[in-house]
Amino acid sequence: MTILSIVIPAYNEEKGIIEIMERVLTIRESLKEVGVDEMELLVVNDGSRDRTAEVAGEVASKYDGVRIISHPRNRGYGAALKTGFAQAKGELVGFLDADGTYPPEYFPQLCKEALNGAELVIGSRMAGADSQMPATRRLGNVIFATLLSVLGWQRVTDSASGMRVFKKETLARLSPLPDGLNLTPVMSTRAVHEGIKMVEVPIPYSERVGRSK
Repeated sequence: MTILSIVIPAYNEEKGIIEIMERVLTIRESLKEVGVDEMELLVVNDGSRDRTAEVAGEVASKYDGVRIISHPRNRGYGAALKTGFAQAKGELVGFLDADGTYPPEYFPQLCKEALNGAELVIGSRMAGADSQMPATRRLGNVIFATLLSVLGWQRVTDSASGMRVFKKETLARLSPLPDGLNLTPVMSTRAVHEGIKMVEVPIPYSERVGRSK
């Protein structure tokens, strides 16, 4: 039986956390169509000072397979993700941001690639799908991804994407990972260095829900 654990790191996301949790929870049937039997959702509240934990808890009380994990203080994006990875029960682990910028509806496509042999699947905002990424950030991403592709002899278009699925057994090879916002480019760099089989799936990318922090 294949289980997917989806981790959402959340810091002061009370405005958007309900929407993203409910969107994730609607994909269970679509996941079954590609061979994922069960899905669990882990929201890691990273020391939020607003009602993120309370609001997320209200959603969790209505559904099976949803857990809220809280840090007593803010430890950082990467630290929140690593807490979720450690608690994940699934052999597949996915993650995305809490602010609605990434589309959870694309997790079935990412999981399909993982079940077909990929060890790390990246939802690429740069690979042809509709994207609202600001031009300056897009340019920086292109430069770093191109450099990584040249050094690693493996094409990477979006080294910093915050929507991914990986096989949990590969986590040791991807470690150590940082506690900060640079977890995703470091993960991509380590994957290239370790020869981990990566596949990219084009995804759309939207502006965030709620106030930018």
